[in-house]
Amino acid sequence: MSVQDDILRQTAERAAAQFEGFKIEIVGGHIVMTPKSDVQSWTIRRVQNAAEASGIAEERLLSDVLIQFPGEPSRVPDVTILEDGAKEPYSYDDVLAAVEIVSTEDDDNDYVIKLKQYARFGIPTYLIIDPFRGRCTLLTRPKGGTYASRDDYAYGETVTLHLTDGSEVAVPTDKFKRKN
Repeated sequence: MSVQDDILRQTAERAAAQFEGFKIEIVGGHIVMTPKSDVQSWTIRRVQNAAEASGIAEERLLSDVLIQFPGEPSRVPDVTILEDGAKEPYSYDDVLAAVEIVSTEDDDNDYVIKLKQYARFGIPTYLIIDPFRGRCTLLTRPKGGTYASRDDYAYGETVTLHLTDGSEVAVPTDKFKRKN
């Protein structure tokens, strides 16, 4: 990491300690502060409930917890499903699935920047939930800095995550709320 990266990380950590109700990340060399919405909160809870109903232990489910990527900014996915036995500090190697709920209508953070980083580091399953469009994008099979498989779902359909440990998580989207 460069000195600039260290300064950005330290600044983001100080901001996180001062501003409650914001998700604070370093994205594309900038500190991004995104206010959490009720729609995001409800969606996170529904995804975690679906994962637990599919048999994923509570200890393997995180929300807004730091995941380290060596040489690149750490990420704080809205929902992370971990490998069994993963321990803090968590690394990209521990992640079976990352789920991001889009915060703004034209969000390059989730659709471009995080997508490229997650693919580059081999995060096997990446789900983008977009309450503005009422759609979900499921990306799997990372290869060469991109995902080889992309499936789109409208709200109302069930998205099934086929995790690399053999688990399956069925995420019904019929109760996901839209954001105007």
